[in-house]
Amino acid sequence: MCRSYLGWGAKPVACNSSSIFGCAIENFPLIIAGLALVAVILVLFRLALALRDRGRTPVSSPPPTENPSNRPRVVGPGQPLQPSPAPPTPPPPKPTPLQLKIQDAPKLTLESFRRDAEAQGDFGELLTALKLAADGWKQLPSKMLGGRGIDGLFVRELRDGGGFEALAAATKTNSEPYQPASMSDAKLAADIGELGAGDAIAKPIADELVRALRQGPSFFRKELWRHDLASGLSTITELGRDGAKGRSVTRSSARLMSALYLSLTQFDRNAVYVGSQPIDQSDI
Repeated sequence: MCRSYLGWGAKPVACNSSSIFGCAIENFPLIIAGLALVAVILVLFRLALALRDRGRTPVSSPPPTENPSNRPRVVGPGQPLQPSPAPPTPPPPKPTPLQLKIQDAPKLTLESFRRDAEAQGDFGELLTALKLAADGWKQLPSKMLGGRGIDGLFVRELRDGGGFEALAAATKTNSEPYQPASMSDAKLAADIGELGAGDAIAKPIADELVRALRQGPSFFRKELWRHDLASGLSTITELGRDGAKGRSVTRSSARLMSALYLSLTQFDRNAVYVGSQPIDQSDI
């Protein structure tokens, strides 16, 4: 049995005694010593942490960057506190057509063909052939050597089938005179017969053309084409069996005339028939 003393003059109390403070009083010095030891350890630990933190070099962080949008806006006298809203973006411009002033009239004169009346007449015949070809007519050879024959001879399939129709055309430019006898049935039949005999066209075709001519205008028509090269107007006149004029209609050929003339000036580079001769002919 162990004993414990409460102090000077205290009675010893046994640990197995029935007192509630028996063992606690007996071990009181040990408890005090343990608490003091724990306190010393905590003080030493805190001191060690302080020494460690003191030995570290603090890392300096860069100063915060100021956002320009956060700066206060200086408002002058009489200015609104809130900024005015940006104006709306205007829509893209709407496409518009070209505003031009063009002249359709070709204004061609005899000087446009180097004062060559024959070249001017050939230009008119070429214009007639182009307009008829655009309507589906096929041109046949119609002139012999020396220029004799018919200005234009054309054939075209009938729309409902069953064969062809023929057309003989005389072409005049500006005020060039027209002789009805040159487009009479008798004159045309003789010219077609001569074309067939000279192998300009096959004889069976020539014979069939003469047969249709003698039948009348049902499948063989005759027309006079007159082109005003200044205004660009073309007048088409029906011709009778003796070549006399009948009904007529006038249409504009101005743009075709202009396009044809410009194309020929490019083709005739030396300006032998149309246009003006170039000033510098070193490359010719």
